[in-house]
Amino acid sequence: MRAQRLTDTISYHGEGPVWWPAAGRLRFVDMLHGAVIEIDDDGAHRRLAVPSRVASVIRPRVGGGAVVATERGVALGREEDLSDLVEAVELYSDPTIRTNEGGCDLDGRLWIGTMSWDRVAGAAKVYRWDGPGTEPVVAWGGATTANGLGFSPDGTRAYWVDTPTRTITLLDYDAEAGLINPRPWVTIEEGVGKPDGLTVDAEGGVWVALHRGGAVRRYDAEGRVSEVVEVGVSKTTACTFGGAGLDRLFITTSREGLPDDVEPASGSVYVAEVGVKGLPPLAFAG
Repeated sequence: MRAQRLTDTISYHGEGPVWWPAAGRLRFVDMLHGAVIEIDDDGAHRRLAVPSRVASVIRPRVGGGAVVATERGVALGREEDLSDLVEAVELYSDPTIRTNEGGCDLDGRLWIGTMSWDRVAGAAKVYRWDGPGTEPVVAWGGATTANGLGFSPDGTRAYWVDTPTRTITLLDYDAEAGLINPRPWVTIEEGVGKPDGLTVDAEGGVWVALHRGGAVRRYDAEGRVSEVVEVGVSKTTACTFGGAGLDRLFITTSREGLPDDVEPASGSVYVAEVGVKGLPPLAFAG
């Protein structure tokens, strides 16, 4: 199966796509340019400013508005156009570390991964923030590039990626303890790219973008490859389901580090009709 190019080259490092029910549109971050991009079904787009040079995660907020992970913290707002975003909490003060991917659990808490600007091995952590009035907590550390996070349809399991390990980690979810019992679930072989962002469909299949592999793979609930979606550029970064029926797979890509004349379609959004539906986005309760 091959994805179709939906937009022009509209981002430098597109990541973290999420379907936005309030607007009926896709949103994703231009992570290293500190912006959120919103696109229509026909590929038309608009850029929404974020009060940070990094925007790594965006999710809807229960009651309206958005939560956005910034370079070292989290910003909150109630306006759907993000015009009132204000940084609400600092996760850490170390300027050598930036946020990188994350999402919400079924109880509305925000999980945010990090990475070193210099990609120092073991320097990354995953934080959890429950919302205003609470302090962020370190869920675990020792990672290098904390990346995709997604939950099973029943919410009892989560899938998480530390990209250099080539491994999708499976965790159990407990409402009180959080994400626990990490164990390897799938290790991706050499030569096909490394796992980046991921999403889970309504049947429990896990779709993972293969960075520098130019593809998205679906693994069934038993961890077997059941579908491959080819993308026209190598730097595939993340994916999510969207559309009115949550039946379109949207795929983001990156231009980071590429000369202007190399893979000029990188930085575009791609879309594929893959025959399964996704899950509604999990909103932030804070």
